Amino acid sequence: MDFTVFENLAIIPKLLEKISCMEERLKKFTPALTTKKEVAKFLNVTPRTINNYISNGYLKENYHFQRKSDKIIVFIEEAILEFRDNLNKGIVKWKSCVLKIVMVFYTLV
Repeated sequence: MDFTVFENLAIIPKLLEKISCMEERLKKFTPALTTKKEVAKFLNVTPRTINNYISNGYLKENYHFQRKSDKIIVFIEEAILEFRDNLNKGIVKWKSCVLKIVMVFYTLV
């Protein structure tokens, strides 16, 4: 029987520890994305643009952010990262154009 397989299993805890250390290091370089100001800076837009994204429905409540009160909004980091990727791909702007075309069509009908 080949016992090298069991020797490889002994490496797993060491690998998990290294992965954990790498994740901690990565957190130091990732900006916090929980406030409107932080999200605006991360997306390279103004806080007013973030307000427009919210009012136009690009940033969705309980997915991209949660309201703690009327004035306090807490953004969800993973959803903001996904939003940035979609924004860079043009998906957000494309959906906006389609929505405007549909709205114009229904006002004409």
